[in-house]
Amino acid sequence: MSVRTEKEHADPPEQNCYCGLWKSNPKLLRDQGVPSGYCGLCQVCGKPGHTRHFPGAVPYTGSWCDRHYRRARNLHPLGAVGFFLWLAIFAIIVAGLIGFRFFT
Repeated sequence: MSVRTEKEHADPPEQNCYCGLWKSNPKLLRDQGVPSGYCGLCQVCGKPGHTRHFPGAVPYTGSWCDRHYRRARNLHPLGAVGFFLWLAIFAIIVAGLIGFRFFT
């Protein structure tokens, strides 16, 4: 099993992106200034990235570089991982408030 670096591109089905547009409509991507191997420009930093569904429970499709896609997945409250992170933070705050009330 090989380890893929961030610079290497996965197949579009594996990446869940729209890189298949290079085969069906390359003029569209070229006109938008998207370099080969990518299918969008990151809407946060402007670097080449991939157009794909938001990594969580929001019906939104956007373009992100791999770094900002991971950040959205891990930190956004509606992201796949971020939901549990924020739920844990909320539970710790509630437990702290309840504990403070009983032990003071």
